[in-house]
Amino acid sequence: MAIEFGISTLPPTDRIEFFRTLGSWLTSGGGTMPVNEAIRNTCEAFSRDEYKSLAGRMSRMTAEYESGQIPFYESLRRSQLGFTKQELAVLEAAERSNQLRVAVPSMVEAMVMRQDATRVLSRRLAMPLIGGFMLILMSLGVAIFMLPMVLGPVLQRKPEALDKFPQIIQGYWHFSVWLRANWLVPLVFSMFPLFVFLTRKTNFMRNIIEKFIWGFTPTKRISIAFNGVMVVYFMPALVRAGMPLHDVLRAIASALDNQIVAGTFRIAANEHEQGLRLGDALARVPLRASFRNAVEAGEKTGKIAERVEDLKIPYTTEYERVTRKAIAALNMIVMALLMPMFIMSMYTSLVAPIFALMEF
Repeated sequence: MAIEFGISTLPPTDRIEFFRTLGSWLTSGGGTMPVNEAIRNTCEAFSRDEYKSLAGRMSRMTAEYESGQIPFYESLRRSQLGFTKQELAVLEAAERSNQLRVAVPSMVEAMVMRQDATRVLSRRLAMPLIGGFMLILMSLGVAIFMLPMVLGPVLQRKPEALDKFPQIIQGYWHFSVWLRANWLVPLVFSMFPLFVFLTRKTNFMRNIIEKFIWGFTPTKRISIAFNGVMVVYFMPALVRAGMPLHDVLRAIASALDNQIVAGTFRIAANEHEQGLRLGDALARVPLRASFRNAVEAGEKTGKIAERVEDLKIPYTTEYERVTRKAIAALNMIVMALLMPMFIMSMYTSLVAPIFALMEF
């Protein structure tokens, strides 16, 4: 087997560009270009330059579709280029209902919004999470490493000298002794973020993280706003793909990372499939009331995609507002809880050497 150099899968940004290129070809000339020609042109564009290593798979996808062997969505699945099940579900429904020209541009818009919203959320959460963790590590570092180096020699010679130190230094010294005797505690604490990061996609850890997020008001508001944005961007693409509404709800559930919200969409899908009106089935979904109202209005007029699409700008604006407000609250909580500890650590690191020299 030959060694293949270059990219072997398409990362999210390149997948967006792939579907954007496909959508551009599908809608060019007022939507008159044949689908097979649009697919061929798209695959050719992703067979050169930095995508040269994908040329074989792109050619195979084009040949399979033009020969009528398998549908395009199935060819994408077999290509192992990294296309997600959500993206393939939209393409499958659109291809079955001959709505690729409408569904692909809508899906691109949803994918771009998901990528941007995730990037903004990650960047804003980095400050309170990383900042708080670093404050704790610095405080532990003072207790575990600095105090034994500064006070250790003095207290070995004169154990009674500890009584002459300020109460803060005495407390930190006892804390230091306890930490060194129970060294597994700081070790586990320092490794915990790495453990969470590596196991974050397992069902066990995902359930713990989601319950923690929903048990804390600022993070719960962020989660509801984020999932609301994802729904109002993905749902129009799914509806326009010609997918039955109960399958639309199931596809939305599979597209959401939060299993609490996704679970309510699965229940709503089952209830709607059994005959319950779509608006009533969505009553349990923990999104804003405007989402249910828009769906009910669209259900009566036969324009669900258009009514839900009207929520894109309001929900995006609300997401920005909620995120800023919640992150500010998290920063305040981190500072209120951890800053006093950090200040005492700095005080100890500055004052302890002075008292140690005086007693030495």
